Amino acid sequence: MKHTILLLTATLLLTVSCRNGNSQTQTTDNPQEPTFSITTKDGVSLLYKDGKPMIFGLVDKENEMSKELFIGSYDDHLLATLMPDGASRAAINAFLVVDSSNTILFDAGLGADNGGHLLESMKKAELDPAKVTAVCLTHLHFDHIGGLLHDGQAAFPNAIVYLSQEEYDAWADGGPMAANNGMWKQVMKAYKGRIQTFHDGEKLFDGLVVAELAPGHTPGHTVYTVDGFCLIAGDLLHAQDLQLDHPQFCARYDADPEQAVATRTRIFKRVRDNRQYFAGAHCHEHFINLRER
Repeated sequence: MKHTILLLTATLLLTVSCRNGNSQTQTTDNPQEPTFSITTKDGVSLLYKDGKPMIFGLVDKENEMSKELFIGSYDDHLLATLMPDGASRAAINAFLVVDSSNTILFDAGLGADNGGHLLESMKKAELDPAKVTAVCLTHLHFDHIGGLLHDGQAAFPNAIVYLSQEEYDAWADGGPMAANNGMWKQVMKAYKGRIQTFHDGEKLFDGLVVAELAPGHTPGHTVYTVDGFCLIAGDLLHAQDLQLDHPQFCARYDADPEQAVATRTRIFKRVRDNRQYFAGAHCHEHFINLRER
Protein backbone atom coordinates (compact mmCIF):
# COMPACT_ATOMS: atom_id res chain seq x y z
CA MET A 1 0.00 0.00 0.00
CA LYS A 2 2.89 2.38 0.84
CA HIS A 3 4.41 1.86 -2.61
CA THR A 4 1.03 2.39 -4.25
CA ILE A 5 0.50 5.73 -2.52
CA LEU A 6 4.03 6.85 -3.35
CA LEU A 7 3.74 5.89 -7.00
CA LEU A 8 0.38 7.61 -7.33
CA THR A 9 1.85 10.75 -5.78
CA ALA A 10 4.88 10.56 -8.06
CA THR A 11 2.70 10.09 -11.13
CA LEU A 12 0.55 13.08 -10.20
CA LEU A 13 3.59 15.28 -9.68
CA LEU A 14 5.16 14.10 -12.93
CA THR A 15 1.99 14.67 -14.94
CA VAL A 16 1.33 18.16 -13.60
CA SER A 17 4.97 19.20 -13.81
CA CYS A 18 5.34 18.08 -17.41
CA ARG A 19 2.20 20.01 -18.35
CA ASN A 20 3.74 23.10 -16.79
CA GLY A 21 7.06 22.50 -18.51
CA ASN A 22 8.74 22.16 -15.11
CA SER A 23 10.55 18.89 -15.61
CA GLN A 24 14.19 17.91 -16.05
CA THR A 25 15.60 14.67 -17.37
CA GLN A 26 19.17 13.46 -17.51
CA THR A 27 19.95 10.70 -19.96
CA THR A 28 23.16 8.81 -20.69
CA ASP A 29 24.70 7.13 -23.69
CA ASN A 30 25.72 4.24 -21.46
CA PRO A 31 22.71 1.93 -21.00
CA GLN A 32 24.28 0.54 -17.82
CA GLU A 33 24.22 3.93 -16.09
CA PRO A 34 21.03 5.02 -14.33
CA THR A 35 18.89 7.85 -15.68
CA PHE A 36 17.45 10.59 -13.52
CA SER A 37 14.59 13.06 -13.78
CA ILE A 38 13.21 15.80 -11.55
CA THR A 39 9.69 17.18 -11.32
CA THR A 40 8.55 20.20 -9.33
CA LYS A 41 5.06 21.32 -8.34
CA ASP A 42 3.90 23.73 -5.62
CA GLY A 43 7.27 23.76 -3.90
CA VAL A 44 7.58 19.96 -3.85
CA SER A 45 10.29 18.37 -5.98
CA LEU A 46 10.74 14.70 -6.72
CA LEU A 47 13.94 13.06 -7.91
CA TYR A 48 13.51 9.83 -9.90
CA LYS A 49 16.11 7.17 -10.60
CA ASP A 50 15.38 4.95 -13.61
CA GLY A 51 11.76 6.10 -13.46
CA LYS A 52 11.39 5.18 -9.79
CA PRO A 53 10.53 7.98 -7.32
CA MET A 54 13.38 8.25 -4.83
CA ILE A 55 13.65 11.54 -2.94
CA PHE A 56 11.14 14.29 -2.17
CA GLY A 57 12.42 17.84 -1.77
CA LEU A 58 10.17 19.81 0.60
CA VAL A 59 10.19 23.56 1.26
CA ASP A 60 9.83 24.68 4.85
CA LYS A 61 10.45 28.35 4.07
CA GLU A 62 11.86 30.49 1.27
CA ASN A 63 14.30 33.21 2.30
CA GLU A 64 17.51 35.05 1.41
CA MET A 65 21.07 35.07 2.68
CA SER A 66 22.43 38.59 3.13
CA LYS A 67 25.84 39.59 1.79
CA GLU A 68 26.61 40.76 5.33
CA LEU A 69 26.81 37.13 6.44
CA PHE A 70 29.90 36.57 4.29
CA ILE A 71 31.80 39.86 4.67
CA GLY A 72 35.33 39.37 5.96
CA SER A 73 35.40 35.65 5.28
CA TYR A 74 37.38 35.63 2.03
CA ASP A 75 37.41 38.40 -0.61
CA ASP A 76 35.03 41.29 -0.03
CA HIS A 77 35.64 42.82 -3.47
CA LEU A 78 34.75 39.55 -5.16
CA LEU A 79 31.77 39.21 -2.84
CA ALA A 80 30.44 42.59 -3.94
CA THR A 81 30.75 41.49 -7.57
CA LEU A 82 29.08 38.13 -7.01
CA MET A 83 26.25 39.51 -4.86
CA PRO A 84 25.50 42.93 -6.43
CA ASP A 85 21.96 42.99 -5.03
CA GLY A 86 23.22 42.44 -1.49
CA ALA A 87 21.52 39.08 -0.98
CA SER A 88 21.34 35.59 -2.41
CA ARG A 89 18.21 33.53 -2.89
CA ALA A 90 17.95 30.69 -0.38
CA ALA A 91 15.49 28.44 1.46
CA ILE A 92 14.99 26.10 4.37
CA ASN A 93 14.42 22.59 3.03
CA ALA A 94 13.86 19.06 4.21
CA PHE A 95 14.16 15.86 2.17
CA LEU A 96 12.25 12.61 2.41
CA VAL A 97 13.09 9.12 1.15
CA VAL A 98 10.63 6.22 1.05
CA ASP A 99 11.71 2.63 0.52
CA SER A 100 10.04 -0.69 1.24
CA SER A 101 10.86 -0.54 4.95
CA ASN A 102 11.40 3.08 5.89
CA THR A 103 10.10 6.60 5.44
CA ILE A 104 13.15 8.76 6.22
CA LEU A 105 13.07 12.52 6.72
CA PHE A 106 16.32 14.48 6.55
CA ASP A 107 16.13 17.57 8.79
CA ALA A 108 12.84 19.09 9.84
CA GLY A 109 13.11 22.83 9.23
CA LEU A 110 11.75 25.54 11.49
CA GLY A 111 8.40 23.85 11.96
CA ALA A 112 4.88 25.27 12.06
CA ASP A 113 5.38 26.69 15.55
CA ASN A 114 8.12 28.97 14.16
CA GLY A 115 6.65 29.99 10.80
CA GLY A 116 7.76 26.95 8.83
CA HIS A 117 5.64 25.10 6.28
CA LEU A 118 7.11 21.59 6.21
CA LEU A 119 3.87 19.90 7.25
CA GLU A 120 2.01 21.82 4.52
CA SER A 121 4.57 20.70 1.93
CA MET A 122 4.18 17.11 3.08
CA LYS A 123 0.41 17.38 2.78
CA LYS A 124 0.76 18.62 -0.82
CA ALA A 125 2.79 15.50 -1.58
CA GLU A 126 0.29 13.27 0.27
CA LEU A 127 2.94 12.31 2.82
CA ASP A 128 1.70 11.43 6.29
CA PRO A 129 3.89 12.60 9.23
CA ALA A 130 2.68 9.60 11.24
CA LYS A 131 4.30 7.29 8.68
CA VAL A 132 7.76 8.83 9.05
CA THR A 133 9.86 6.14 10.70
CA ALA A 134 13.17 8.00 10.95
CA VAL A 135 14.46 11.57 11.01
CA CYS A 136 18.15 11.99 10.18
CA LEU A 137 19.54 15.28 11.43
CA THR A 138 22.48 17.06 9.86
CA HIS A 139 22.98 19.15 13.01
CA LEU A 140 21.05 20.74 15.86
CA HIS A 141 20.52 24.38 14.89
CA PHE A 142 16.93 25.50 15.46
CA ASP A 143 16.06 25.80 11.75
CA HIS A 144 16.79 22.09 11.32
CA ILE A 145 15.11 20.67 14.43
CA GLY A 146 12.22 23.06 15.14
CA GLY A 147 9.97 21.04 12.84
CA LEU A 148 10.37 18.00 15.06
CA LEU A 149 7.91 19.68 17.41
CA HIS A 150 4.31 20.78 16.90
CA ASP A 151 2.49 22.39 19.80
CA GLY A 152 5.31 21.12 21.99
CA GLN A 153 4.73 17.50 21.03
CA ALA A 154 6.48 15.16 18.60
CA ALA A 155 5.45 16.14 15.06
CA PHE A 156 6.52 12.68 13.88
CA PRO A 157 5.12 10.43 16.58
CA ASN A 158 6.49 7.16 15.23
CA ALA A 159 9.96 8.33 14.19
CA ILE A 160 13.38 7.55 15.64
CA VAL A 161 15.71 10.58 15.55
CA TYR A 162 19.23 9.91 14.26
CA LEU A 163 22.29 12.16 14.68
CA SER A 164 26.03 11.80 15.03
CA GLN A 165 27.48 11.08 18.45
CA GLU A 166 29.79 14.05 17.97
CA GLU A 167 26.85 16.41 17.43
CA TYR A 168 24.98 14.94 20.38
CA ASP A 169 28.00 15.47 22.64
CA ALA A 170 28.63 19.01 21.37
CA TRP A 171 25.13 20.14 22.36
CA ALA A 172 25.06 18.37 25.71
CA ASP A 173 25.43 20.46 28.86
CA GLY A 174 29.09 21.38 29.10
CA GLY A 175 29.66 20.96 25.36
CA PRO A 176 30.80 23.77 23.03
CA MET A 177 27.26 24.34 21.67
CA ALA A 178 25.45 24.00 25.02
CA ALA A 179 24.57 27.69 25.30
CA ASN A 180 21.88 27.22 22.62
CA ASN A 181 20.58 23.76 23.48
CA GLY A 182 17.15 24.78 24.79
CA MET A 183 15.21 23.60 21.74
CA TRP A 184 17.24 20.40 21.55
CA LYS A 185 16.27 19.64 25.14
CA GLN A 186 12.62 20.05 24.18
CA VAL A 187 13.12 17.65 21.28
CA MET A 188 14.82 15.08 23.51
CA LYS A 189 11.90 15.26 25.91
CA ALA A 190 9.33 14.81 23.13
CA TYR A 191 11.28 11.90 21.58
CA LYS A 192 12.44 10.31 24.83
CA GLY A 193 13.70 6.79 24.17
CA ARG A 194 13.80 7.44 20.42
CA ILE A 195 17.18 9.18 19.97
CA GLN A 196 19.79 7.10 18.12
CA THR A 197 23.41 8.18 17.59
CA PHE A 198 25.95 6.93 15.05
CA HIS A 199 29.58 7.49 14.10
CA ASP A 200 31.32 8.63 10.93
CA GLY A 201 30.86 6.33 7.95
CA GLU A 202 28.06 4.23 9.41
CA LYS A 203 25.59 2.67 6.97
CA LEU A 204 21.96 3.13 7.95
CA PHE A 205 18.74 1.45 6.80
CA ASP A 206 20.41 -1.65 5.32
CA GLY A 207 22.97 0.46 3.51
CA LEU A 208 20.54 2.77 1.74
CA VAL A 209 22.04 5.77 3.56
CA VAL A 210 25.67 6.43 4.49
CA ALA A 211 26.35 9.04 7.19
CA GLU A 212 29.54 11.09 6.95
CA LEU A 213 30.88 13.68 9.36
CA ALA A 214 31.33 17.08 7.70
CA PRO A 215 32.44 19.31 10.59
CA GLY A 216 33.08 23.02 10.58
CA HIS A 217 29.59 24.43 10.69
CA THR A 218 29.13 22.52 13.94
CA PRO A 219 31.42 19.90 15.51
CA GLY A 220 29.26 16.95 14.48
CA HIS A 221 27.65 18.31 11.32
CA THR A 222 26.75 15.40 9.03
CA VAL A 223 25.99 14.81 5.37
CA TYR A 224 24.14 11.75 4.06
CA THR A 225 24.60 9.92 0.78
CA VAL A 226 21.42 8.21 -0.43
CA ASP A 227 21.73 5.17 -2.68
CA GLY A 228 25.14 6.37 -3.85
CA PHE A 229 23.82 9.11 -6.14
CA CYS A 230 22.58 12.02 -4.00
CA LEU A 231 24.33 13.85 -1.16
CA ILE A 232 21.95 15.45 1.33
CA ALA A 233 23.69 18.29 3.13
CA GLY A 234 22.60 20.56 5.91
CA ASP A 235 24.67 23.73 6.28
CA LEU A 236 27.61 22.69 4.17
CA LEU A 237 26.68 25.91 2.37
CA HIS A 238 24.18 28.71 2.88
CA ALA A 239 24.10 30.49 -0.50
CA GLN A 240 24.31 28.14 -3.47
CA ASP A 241 24.86 30.87 -6.07
CA LEU A 242 27.91 32.07 -4.15
CA GLN A 243 29.47 29.08 -2.43
CA LEU A 244 29.11 26.27 -4.96
CA ASP A 245 31.69 27.93 -7.17
CA HIS A 246 33.50 29.80 -4.41
CA PRO A 247 33.61 27.53 -1.34
CA GLN A 248 36.15 29.83 0.32
CA PHE A 249 33.32 32.10 1.45
CA CYS A 250 31.95 31.31 4.90
CA ALA A 251 28.76 32.45 6.56
CA ARG A 252 29.29 33.74 10.06
CA TYR A 253 27.14 30.86 11.32
CA ASP A 254 30.06 28.45 10.83
CA ALA A 255 31.57 27.61 14.21
CA ASP A 256 35.02 26.83 12.74
CA PRO A 257 35.35 28.73 9.44
CA GLU A 258 38.71 27.25 8.45
CA GLN A 259 37.45 23.72 8.98
CA ALA A 260 34.17 24.55 7.23
CA VAL A 261 36.01 25.74 4.10
CA ALA A 262 38.20 22.62 4.04
CA THR A 263 35.18 20.34 4.49
CA ARG A 264 33.12 22.17 1.88
CA THR A 265 35.94 22.13 -0.69
CA ARG A 266 36.66 18.44 -0.14
CA ILE A 267 33.04 17.31 -0.36
CA PHE A 268 32.19 19.47 -3.37
CA LYS A 269 35.13 18.00 -5.27
CA ARG A 270 34.11 14.46 -4.44
CA VAL A 271 30.47 15.02 -5.37
CA ARG A 272 31.55 16.49 -8.70
CA ASP A 273 34.06 13.69 -9.33
CA ASN A 274 31.38 11.11 -8.55
CA ARG A 275 28.82 12.98 -10.69
CA GLN A 276 26.28 13.00 -7.89
CA TYR A 277 23.31 15.22 -7.08
CA PHE A 278 23.60 17.74 -4.27
CA ALA A 279 20.59 18.45 -2.04
CA GLY A 280 21.21 21.35 0.33
CA ALA A 281 19.07 22.46 3.24
CA HIS A 282 19.45 26.11 2.22
CA CYS A 283 19.59 25.83 -1.56
CA HIS A 284 16.84 27.39 -3.65
CA GLU A 285 17.04 24.34 -5.95
CA HIS A 286 16.22 21.07 -4.24
CA PHE A 287 18.44 18.90 -6.42
CA ILE A 288 21.52 20.43 -8.01
CA ASN A 289 23.03 18.35 -10.77
CA LEU A 290 26.72 18.33 -9.90
CA ARG A 291 26.97 15.24 -12.08
CA GLU A 292 27.60 17.52 -15.06
CA ARG A 293 28.66 20.80 -13.40
